[in-house]
Amino acid sequence: MTKRRIFTIVTLLVIAAAPNLYAAHCSNASLHGTYAYSSQGFAEVTPDINATGFVPWAQSGLIVYDGKGNITSGTFTASTTTANGGSFRGTFTGTYAVNRDCTGAAATNLGDGTISNFDLLVERPEKVIVINTDPGGFMSIFTVRKIMGEKDEGEGR
Repeated sequence: MTKRRIFTIVTLLVIAAAPNLYAAHCSNASLHGTYAYSSQGFAEVTPDINATGFVPWAQSGLIVYDGKGNITSGTFTASTTTANGGSFRGTFTGTYAVNRDCTGAAATNLGDGTISNFDLLVERPEKVIVINTDPGGFMSIFTVRKIMGEKDEGEGR
């Protein structure tokens, strides 16, 4: 009888503690290093450019997170079907904040005063999902993957 009670108590303690064993423990340090990204979506345009008010948009590039809340550098190549069409390239910097539950937000600055805002989800330090949250902006989902071969020292999660 005593063995059964001890077993029951231990089992209940393990069950009660189990959610905490797998709880997310993210922080700004969860993002550290160079990540490659790509996206597809739509950009909002005026009706004289496209009667629907949207044009397809694709983008790829690199982004560097410092593990302390700063996007120290980023590059992009974007392509869309606007009146002048074609591709264009640029650079950006920014900031980010990762919550303990692995959600967060980021803001990028193109250097010309253009700020873009994003929500993010850190699946693991090697993979981040990001969505643009600007009102009237383009809807774009990014899958960001860490460049392989980089040192992972100092990363938290």
